[in-house]
Amino acid sequence: MERKKTIFLRRIILIIGLIILSPFSSALAQPVEITVSLDQKPLETSIIAYMEKGQLFVPARDIIEALGGRITWFPALKLLNLHLHSQKFSLVVDDPNLEIEGETIPLEIPARLVDNRVMLPLEVLKIVTQAEIKWDSQTEVLSINTVRPYLLSIRSYSHPDKTRIVIDLSESTEFRASILTNPDRILVDIMGSIVKLEKAFREIAINDGVVKTVVTDQLNEEVVRMVVDLSQKLNYEVFSLSNPERIVLDVFKPEGEKGKIILPATPPPPSPPAPPEKKPVVVEPQVTAGRVVIIDPGHGGSDPGAIGPTGLKEKEVTLGIALHLEKLLKAAGIPTYLTRNKDEFIYLEDRVSFANQKGGFVFVSIHANSVVNHRPSAQGIETFVLSSKYIGASAKDVADRENRASRAHPELDSDLAKIIADLEESANIKNSLDFAEVVQKKLVNYLKLEDRGVKQAPFVVLKGVNMAAALVEVAFISNPAEEKLLKDDGFRKKTAQALFEAIEYYLKNTPEGV
Repeated sequence: MERKKTIFLRRIILIIGLIILSPFSSALAQPVEITVSLDQKPLETSIIAYMEKGQLFVPARDIIEALGGRITWFPALKLLNLHLHSQKFSLVVDDPNLEIEGETIPLEIPARLVDNRVMLPLEVLKIVTQAEIKWDSQTEVLSINTVRPYLLSIRSYSHPDKTRIVIDLSESTEFRASILTNPDRILVDIMGSIVKLEKAFREIAINDGVVKTVVTDQLNEEVVRMVVDLSQKLNYEVFSLSNPERIVLDVFKPEGEKGKIILPATPPPPSPPAPPEKKPVVVEPQVTAGRVVIIDPGHGGSDPGAIGPTGLKEKEVTLGIALHLEKLLKAAGIPTYLTRNKDEFIYLEDRVSFANQKGGFVFVSIHANSVVNHRPSAQGIETFVLSSKYIGASAKDVADRENRASRAHPELDSDLAKIIADLEESANIKNSLDFAEVVQKKLVNYLKLEDRGVKQAPFVVLKGVNMAAALVEVAFISNPAEEKLLKDDGFRKKTAQALFEAIEYYLKNTPEGV
């Protein structure tokens, strides 16, 4: 009997304890609200970062793209490729390994898939990015500061003929200077950040009869502005020096005052030997070796494409432009391949495979536009990139017409959106949009036709291409006036020249690893 009473009492105590502790337990179970900060500003993400067993997970796409990289995601394989800082990183969800340029690095914990979004452990983020990453467990804030040129210090030296101001940098960067009057001052704008610049350097009093003060502040996210207040309007020179990296501003005294030195109230540190002066060198961007261009002349063989009022076939126009473009690119030393170089039929999927096999960096598919019933008023130029949706007027009509050479036709329209929805994660949409904007602008400037803009649609010939890809509708073959232009070889050469300049610009101005 006594034993039963003891058991009963223990049960009562346990129940009471659970009731008392339940509010604390529920509080502990509440998800932690984690803030991600990029360069000292909150970063909005499509899915929130979360903590699991002491490990912080962040959304891969949101973070990597915010850092200027891109992601290729293969859902069926659960494979994620990260392209960042000219490097490629690969990992598989739930596999605790990270591959960097063929080298495998073991991880403490693998990536996770949450709501069809890849979540990276903080460990991976620290490996793949060059940014400074700090986790504050007290405030629940993950701070990411991108590694970019930093101003480290600002020094000044008063010489008999000039005042020299030296800006020490973490690395080489762009800059420009200008002079203002009323009051007299020099502005030096520097691509970089003052996040590491001590407060003592942000406002310096010199007062040596040439320069009054030097004030430095962050003008915007990318630019630091240094304002140099002068005693009067004076000549100056600004240039860069290396090893270590620095920007030098020399402010020269008037001829009659050279040789006089007015010491400031607080003497600056002893002046080191003046380094040799060097003018900034402007380097023109170059096409990186191995960047391959794929030209895809639309239609061909048994597929004539659209046909104009007088019988001109789209396949003839596209091949003519493509051959001119190939000559221009090869003359510039750019590796170039055509998906067809004669009048032959090639399935759209085979064009995609060819482009990927050749390791293309840029893919441009050339077409001539048309409308149903040959409505003669339709005119102009438009450029398309891949999307699972139809974005822009006439996008669906153009996509339906250009997709007819697919093996999947005529069932294409019902299945394509589902296929592309999976592939959009791996498609290089952002780079394609950048490329398409350049192409559209060049074509409009050269051909002087109506600008119909950049649009998006589900094109089979673009959906599997793992590179910057655009489909160009040069002009309307259904418009009698534009059909006449498309017949003219001079117009075709002009079109090729516009495309060449767009491609060359994109190749020269797209950084490594993109």
